Amino acid sequence: MTERTRPTLDPVRLAVPVVAGLATGVLTLAAQSVLPAELNRLANSGAIWVTVAFAVGVFMGSWRSAAVAGTVTLLLAVGGYYAAAGVAGAGVSMGAVAIWGGTAVVGGPVFGAAGWLWRHGGGRWPAIAAALLGAVYLAEGTYTLVWIPAMAAAGWAEVVTGIVLSVVLPRDGRSRRLALAALVPLALVALAGFAVIDRLFLLRLKDHAGQPLQPLAQPLRSNMTEVQTKITVMLIRVDEKRLARHE
Repeated sequence: MTERTRPTLDPVRLAVPVVAGLATGVLTLAAQSVLPAELNRLANSGAIWVTVAFAVGVFMGSWRSAAVAGTVTLLLAVGGYYAAAGVAGAGVSMGAVAIWGGTAVVGGPVFGAAGWLWRHGGGRWPAIAAALLGAVYLAEGTYTLVWIPAMAAAGWAEVVTGIVLSVVLPRDGRSRRLALAALVPLALVALAGFAVIDRLFLLRLKDHAGQPLQPLAQPLRSNMTEVQTKITVMLIRVDEKRLARHE
């Protein structure tokens, strides 16, 4: 009788989501302070964050471990971002932490598993996974073009990225056709997700409607350039207009 060996945990695979998540959060804050106004949307891109979860999932041993790793990655990205913001002296809203934390719990397992299925899955799964990643970029880019036209350059960049991913990631012509066919339906689902997140932030703003909005316009870092403050003010005005539309 042979002795059953217990599976060993790969320290590299354990470290990947931790390092990737924390680095994503910190680098996001840094990018917000250096990108020009018309491209600053890319520093606030949920699509880029789920791409990190997708990439982490590629390196996991199963779709289940990839789903867990994707969740850990995005939760640590949220934690890393707000920890860095606190160190930089920016205000930290627990409401925003809760919204993005919830988004990480939903999106993390989906995109972590998608990364594994793109690399290791059989049948149609790799094409669907490729379309899913492309769809998030397409949806976020469309959302930016409609709601934040001042950042249209970033919106168009994301739309193009979504289409390119759906063409490049599939491994053959049949998979590519399937990915492109699934791209728009999945983008509509992603748009619905962005709408839910948007509604949550509108409700949060409405709850604080009687309070001054100045904390929302504080710079992310003490030495943030003037253009970054203008970006924040512009986004506040956009949110105020949308809040008034919903009242």
